[in-house]
Amino acid sequence: MKDSITAPQQHYKFPLTDVKIEISNNIIEVEDPLYVDDFYRVTQNEFLMEVDDVGTFYAANGNYISMCIDPQASRETIELYLNGSTYGAILHQRKIMPMHGSCFVYGNKGIMLCGDSGAGKSSLTAAFVLDDNEFLTDDITPIVIKNNQALIWTMSDRIKLWEDSLKQLSESKESLRKIDPDTEKFYFPLASYTKSHFALDHILLLDIHDNPSISIKEVEGVEKIMALRKEIYRLEYMFGMPENESSFFKDLTAMCNYTKVTKLSRPKQIPIQETQQAIADYLGKIYNSD
Repeated sequence: MKDSITAPQQHYKFPLTDVKIEISNNIIEVEDPLYVDDFYRVTQNEFLMEVDDVGTFYAANGNYISMCIDPQASRETIELYLNGSTYGAILHQRKIMPMHGSCFVYGNKGIMLCGDSGAGKSSLTAAFVLDDNEFLTDDITPIVIKNNQALIWTMSDRIKLWEDSLKQLSESKESLRKIDPDTEKFYFPLASYTKSHFALDHILLLDIHDNPSISIKEVEGVEKIMALRKEIYRLEYMFGMPENESSFFKDLTAMCNYTKVTKLSRPKQIPIQETQQAIADYLGKIYNSD
């Protein structure tokens, strides 16, 4: 690879310290991709993402990243794609299942909130953490299975919050970094969990509905695996990574055997604290009855 230099690990924030990150003047192509769309070219061990006005992000073998960066792109924007889709690709390549969820500890239980963007994963996690609960992960949660127990791999030290969420949580945006210059969404620093893993006890699947009140329903049986599979981060990568389907199915099965799964639907405009209280009441009822 010509004209490439090694990027200092501390220059661009990245969760995994054992991944070599380089800045290059040349794009590394993915030959014969098994999956292609407007952004991605994917094989089992290679990944390429092209983002207009930002650059290209190449990942290989779960331990290497090469970035060809637009000189006008901000550090915040580069980190957004590096720590999002590219980080997800590295985890997929390692066959470490990444869930699209945020996690915290509540009553000594590992809780994961999953759902589409805008469902409230990060804002609700922040609300619980600001009420003196431990913070584990934001947005991308790597899951490691040991002795048939699903463990959250805890590597986060910040959470992404919209300006409206900060206001509801009575937090100021003044000293915070935007996730990119054109978005009113900010990195909110939180203390990292002191250990590398925490057992996953309960998953809440968040969505928004048109009803005026919150509804909560336990998910059981085969439906649990189907529902959780949809929450794998960048599920579309698996079209280019055929080995991951069977690997992640085993992980999902283990998760379902020992993890409670609940679907929580809420109105769009409901305050964060009201949804937080509904979750706290539900979790208290569940675990106090165990």
